[in-house]
Amino acid sequence: MLSVTAFGEAGYQQITQEEAARIIKEETGYIILDVRTEEEYDEGHIPGAINIANEDIGTDELQELPDKDQMLLVYCRSGRRSKEAAEKLAALGYTQVLEFGGIMTWTGEVISTEEEEYEDDPFEAHEYGDPEDFYEDYGDNFDDYEEAEEYYYEHGGW
Repeated sequence: MLSVTAFGEAGYQQITQEEAARIIKEETGYIILDVRTEEEYDEGHIPGAINIANEDIGTDELQELPDKDQMLLVYCRSGRRSKEAAEKLAALGYTQVLEFGGIMTWTGEVISTEEEEYEDDPFEAHEYGDPEDFYEDYGDNFDDYEEAEEYYYEHGGW
């Protein structure tokens, strides 16, 4: 774990992507923060990352980040916005802000929001061509066809 004294004048510390990957793999209690737009985040992000756009970080407290002493691993697309966001977070009083550049050069796993939603689908509804086929295989898990159909569409069914 990095100590507060390890942080530079900017109030945050820039780390390598390899160090960020090590923290993600070996440590707990951190938040991965993607500061790109919601659209960029939805297209592909690091698994487990939360999204708060750089433009939404200002002078107000962030409800999504209530613990100012929690480790924040901050990234964007290329590294420019993550540096800006890290500076703003440090100015807001966050004590463990670690900025590691952009997803463009990230060699670890990247998933889309759509793929993330599929992970929460034990029936793999997105693999079915229509709700009738889905209901035929999984209808016993639902009260009626309408409930199964709603589930089907909510989980990526066509």
